[in-house]
Amino acid sequence: MTGSPGLAIVGGGPWCTYALERLCAELPHVPLPDGLDVTVIERTGRFGSGAAHDDQQPTTNYLNRVASQLSFAADESNREARHLLAPQLRPTFVQWCRRRFAESGDRRFDLGPRDVPRRYLHGIALREMFDRYVDLLRSVAGVRVRLHAGEVIDIEDIQGRLVVRTEKLAVPVDHVLLVTGQSENRPAPGSLAASLQRHAARQPHARYVPSPYPLGDRLTTETVPPGCRLGVLGLGLTSIDLVLHLTEGRGGSFVPVADGPVPWLRYQPAGAEPRQIVAVSPSGLPPWCRPDNQKADDGTGNGHAALEHKPAFLTLAAVAALRASVGRPTVLDGRTVRQLDFEAHIFPLVVLEMAYAYHRTLLGSTAATQLRERARPRYLEFLNGVVHCPRDHAVDHLLAPVAAWFDEVSDRFARGCADPEQTESFRRFVFGDGPARTSPWGHSTDLRDHAFDWRTLFDPLDSAGPDDGTGWQLRVIRHLRRDITAAVQGNLRNPVKAACDGVWRDLRQVFSAVLDFGGLTARSHRQFREVYLRHYARMSNGTGVEPMLKLLALVESGVLDLSVGPDPVVEPVAGRPAFRLRDRDGQVCHEVDVVVEGRGHPFDPHLDRGPLYRNLIRRGLLRQWRNPAADPADDYLPGAIDVSPDFHPRDRDGWVDERLTVLGAPVEGMVFFQLSAARPHADSSVINLVARWANNFVDVLAARGATPRAREGAHS
Repeated sequence: MTGSPGLAIVGGGPWCTYALERLCAELPHVPLPDGLDVTVIERTGRFGSGAAHDDQQPTTNYLNRVASQLSFAADESNREARHLLAPQLRPTFVQWCRRRFAESGDRRFDLGPRDVPRRYLHGIALREMFDRYVDLLRSVAGVRVRLHAGEVIDIEDIQGRLVVRTEKLAVPVDHVLLVTGQSENRPAPGSLAASLQRHAARQPHARYVPSPYPLGDRLTTETVPPGCRLGVLGLGLTSIDLVLHLTEGRGGSFVPVADGPVPWLRYQPAGAEPRQIVAVSPSGLPPWCRPDNQKADDGTGNGHAALEHKPAFLTLAAVAALRASVGRPTVLDGRTVRQLDFEAHIFPLVVLEMAYAYHRTLLGSTAATQLRERARPRYLEFLNGVVHCPRDHAVDHLLAPVAAWFDEVSDRFARGCADPEQTESFRRFVFGDGPARTSPWGHSTDLRDHAFDWRTLFDPLDSAGPDDGTGWQLRVIRHLRRDITAAVQGNLRNPVKAACDGVWRDLRQVFSAVLDFGGLTARSHRQFREVYLRHYARMSNGTGVEPMLKLLALVESGVLDLSVGPDPVVEPVAGRPAFRLRDRDGQVCHEVDVVVEGRGHPFDPHLDRGPLYRNLIRRGLLRQWRNPAADPADDYLPGAIDVSPDFHPRDRDGWVDERLTVLGAPVEGMVFFQLSAARPHADSSVINLVARWANNFVDVLAARGATPRAREGAHS
C-alpha cells in the first residue's frame, strides 16, 4: 500500500460491532507505518444496533433466543481468533446485563441465562459495545475512525481504489466490508404485493403496508386505525412483533388466569387496537414455541456446548458418504461439487436423527444405544446408495427397525419388566422430579401413547386432511396449548422439543455442510428454500414462552383470527376499499381495511429499496450467484451475491475481488444461517467469519506497500 490505507465498513449494525472488536484485538499486533483510516457508514445512524436491533424500537419486541446465546466478541472457543481482548472488554450479554443491573438497579437488566430478552435491550448493549470498540480502535497508534450517518448508494473503482459514495460523501478506500443487514424490497412486478399496492393507491381508504419496520413509524394510528379490520400476511417472527405492537403496545394487557407449570394468560383489550387481526400463512400455523433452554450457558462456558445434541446419524461423515455414493457431479466456479437432493438424501436422515433425539430424551442413554444398533444396518445401506425410493418410503424404511424396537420396549413396560433407567427417564418425563401421582403437564402414563410419529410432527393439524368439524381456529388453539406446554417442560426433558431443538438448531454445522456453496442441486435448492426452510423456521426458530403465551391469549380472545387456515387466497376487492382473505375452499372469508406484510424480505439486489447493489451489479463489481441445472432455463438464482469461500465477491466475469468482502444477509441463499447473532463459548460461526475477514485484512496491512489486487485468480 502507498499512502494511508483506508477501510470502509458499510452497515453499522451487529456484524459491524463484531468486526470492530476483531480489529481491536488484531491491529495492535500489526505495524502501521502509514496509519489506517476506518470509516463506518450506517443508514439509520444507530451505530452498533442498526435497524433490526434498534434500541429505540417498541418494548413489545422479543428476541428469539435466550440471553446466554448472545455475545459481542470472540472468546477462547473461536478457532479463527488469533488474539483475544482482555475478558473485561468482551462481556457476554448476560454479563453486560448483570453489570448494568448492579450499577443501576434497573429491573430491565435483571436477566438470567435462560430469559428471553426484549430486542431493544440487545440494541442498548450493542450500541455501548460499538462505542467501546471505536474508542479502543482510536487508541491504537495511527488508527483514525470516522462515523457517518447516511446511505451508501454506490461504490466505484477509480484507478485501483474503491470510492464509497453517499449523497453527501465520497470516501476513497482500499478495502470495503459490506455488512448491510436485512433487506427491504420494493414489490416485484406482477407479484401479489404489487397488486395490493396498486389497489391501495386506487382506493384511498384501503391501506397496504409492504414492510412494517420500523413499527413505530409504519404502524401508526393513521395507517392502522383503532377498531379497523387488519390483515397480516405471515405468521412468523415479524408478524408476532407487529401483532404485539398493535395490541399490548396500544395499551392492552395480559392477565394470569391459572396457577401451575404453564402460566396461561387472558387478554384485556384497551380499545385502541384493531377490532380484528386476521393473520394468514401457507401453513396456517404460528411458529412453534422455543423451549425453556435448559442447555443455557451459566456464563462460564459450561452450558450449551456441553449439553447440545451430538448426532448419531446426521453427521458430517454421513454427508460426505452420500456425496461419494449418490452425489451428482456439477462444476461450480471451476470446482466439481457432488450435489445432493435434500428431500431424497438428507431429509430421511433428519427424521431418523430426530427419532434418535426423541427416544434418547424419553427413555435415556441405554435406549439410545439400542436404537443406534437397530437402525445401523439400514442406515449404512442408505449411505451407500442402496435405498432408492420416494421420500416417505425412505423415511419409513429407516424408521421400521426403530418402530419395532419401540414396540418391544412398550411391551416390557406393560409387563412391568422394563429397564430401570428407561423407567426412570420416562417417569421424569411424565411426572417431573417431584412425587406427583398425576402428570402436571397432562402426559399419558402409557408409553405406547408416546410413539414417535414423524408425520404428525411435521404436520400437527393434518392440513391436507378433512376438517374435524371444530374449525381451524380451535384446532390451532389446541395445538398451541400442547406446544407451549412442551416448551415449558424444556429442551432436555420434553422429547419433541429435544428433537426439534437438538437436530434443527444444534446441528446447523451439518446443515451448512449440506447446503453451502452449491451443495444441493438447483431443483433441490429451490425446494429446500420453499419447503424445508419453512419447517426449520416453524419447528425450531420461533420465539419464547412469554410472547407465545401472549399470542395464544390473543387468539383465544378473538382479537387474532387464524381461521383462514393453510394455503390462503389474498386478493383486492374490486371497486371497494377492502381486501379479501379466504381459505382455499371459500368456506372462511374475511374482508379487511388494511393489509400489512408480516414476512421478512429475502435479499434481492434488483428489488432492494436502496440502489447500492443494483449499482454494483451494473458496474460489474458484483454478480448474483447461480446454481446451474442441466437445462440453463432451470438454473436457480436465490438472490444471493456470488462470493468465494473467503466471502470476496466475484465480478461479472467471475474474477474474485479481494478488496471487497460481503457478509450476512446479501449472501444468505448461497451460504445459509447468515441471519444470526454471535454466541459465546460455542465457536460462533458468525464470529469466525468476521475473524477470518479481519485476519486477512491485517495480513494485507502487514505486507505494507502491497496493493490488494482487483483481479485475483481466475474463476476459482
